[in-house]
Parts: sequence; structure tokens; C-alpha cells
Amino acid sequence: MKNAFNLNDCIEEIEINGLKGRMVNAPSRNPKAKNVNYLFFHGHHSSLERLRGVAELMTEYGNFCLPDMPGFGGMDHLYKVDLKPSIDNLADYMAAFIKLQYGSRKKFVLVGYSMGFLVLTRMLQKYPELYARTTDVISIAGFVHKENLKFSARRRLFYGVSSAILGTRVVSWVARELFLRKWFLGSFYTKTKNAKEKFEGLDGMTRKSVVDFEVELWRINHVPTWCYTTREMLRADLVTKAPHIPLNLIMVTIGGDRYFDNVSTEQCMRVLFDRVKVLEASVESHGGSTVATAEDARKFLPPALIRHLKSLQ
Repeated sequence: MKNAFNLNDCIEEIEINGLKGRMVNAPSRNPKAKNVNYLFFHGHHSSLERLRGVAELMTEYGNFCLPDMPGFGGMDHLYKVDLKPSIDNLADYMAAFIKLQYGSRKKFVLVGYSMGFLVLTRMLQKYPELYARTTDVISIAGFVHKENLKFSARRRLFYGVSSAILGTRVVSWVARELFLRKWFLGSFYTKTKNAKEKFEGLDGMTRKSVVDFEVELWRINHVPTWCYTTREMLRADLVTKAPHIPLNLIMVTIGGDRYFDNVSTEQCMRVLFDRVKVLEASVESHGGSTVATAEDARKFLPPALIRHLKSLQ
């Protein structure tokens, strides 16, 4: 595009309600799109560095902002201010972030990936004053209800019980200090069901760099927050009693998504939003360890969505 992209040049320190973290605040590299603002809600188990390719790509279409959420990416966790990392509390945090970043009038496009879309949706339900400032809502492999998950009853039980145990203060400390290290993550973890997709087909050198990144990712994300938000996703229901959102949605699905059932998710989205346009990405998996380049990120954006982003300029 216009200028070379360097993620480190775009990272800024933030502090909201006593919690310190970071954000990517990247200006558009396209002069035609300098008035378009994208706010990205990251998914579970994430960091700014994991999404560097997304930041690079999205600056082709406007200004791009990606904040840490409490407990992720090395940011302070909500337990520090005597709050639990519930979807509701994360939604409150993101609403506070919008007030800090965009004031009371500036408009934006909201983009949520995976769990991030759950937080995004809850924020809109709780803060309807944001409707008028939201020009577009985009879900990338997002969900809004526990039944959107493909997990069997046995797997749900396993995740629920194990995260409850691992999320305690003592057990989480032991796990972090003994197991969330390269000797464990580089051997046992790479053989687990969730990790195989990330490492499949990688050569030795690439595999080593991905393992190193996973070690860093596991160590900077707060284990109790990871565990609590896991249980939040297992019991999520933003459809049954929660408010309808009078906005249109662009829903990007992944054909081979191992986490979410696209039919069930679309049905729920159509209950929540006024109109839903469904597009399928060209990727075959929910997401790898890192989206390192703009070309990696581009695979998650169908051509019709790219055309729409260009139309906003």
C-alpha cells in the first residue's frame, strides 16, 4: 500500500479504570480511507502480536484499532479491581474503551472475531446509545449462544470441570510455573486436538517459531481469566432474553470451523440483528497460532467483504 507497516510503531500503552494494557492504534495507509475507523475485538487466547497481519491488512481500508482485553495479551486482569472476567464485564470495559478512544461522536465499524464477537454483541445490547455511531457490524467466526458450539456433552463437561479446577489461584500458578513452558508445550501440547490444526503441515523451522510463540502466548495470558471466559462461552446465551440489536450484520463463516456450527450460529444471528449477510472465508480452519502477514489475514475476508470495505472509503 502506501507505506510499509510496522506493528511496533503502532502499539500504545493504555490505562482504563485502573487496568494497564496496550492497543494497536494504526492510522490508515490509504488516504482515501482516513475517515473510516475499525475497532477490532480479539478472540480467546490472544495478543496484539498474534494479529499483526490483521492490523497490516485493515490499514488498507481505514484506521485500525485493536485493544487488549483485560487478562489477555499481557494486560492487567479484572480480578485486580475485584471483578470477574464475565462477558458482561468485558463488554463494559470495551464500552469504556470506546469512550476513551472515540469520544462521544466519532463513528466506527465494529469487527469481532470468535469470542470477541460475543463481547461485541453484549456491549451493543447493554449500550444502545452506540447504535447510531456504529456504521457496520462484522462477525468473523463469531457466535452468540452456547448451542452454536459443536462440542459434545462429554467435551463440554470436560472443559467446564477442568477450567474450574485450573482457574483456582493455586492450581493456575502451579500450571503456569511448571507446565506453561517450552518443555511441555513443545511436546505434549502440540499433540492435543486443539493444537494439531495449528501445527499441521509446518516444516521444522516454522514449527519451532510457532511453538515459541505459543509459549509466549500462554505465559502472557492470565490463566484464571482464560478459564473463566471458557466457562462463559460454554453457558453463553445472548439470544433468549437479551435485547434485539437494530443493526445489520455481515457474518463471515469458515466452512471447516471445528468450534462452531454455522447453521445454528446463523439462525441465532438472524434473531439478534435486523439483517444478516452470510459470506464464507476461503480458510479451512478457525485460526492458527498467529496471523503473521496481511496475506494470511486476507484469507479470512471474502471478496464480497473486501468490496464492501472499499465502498466505505
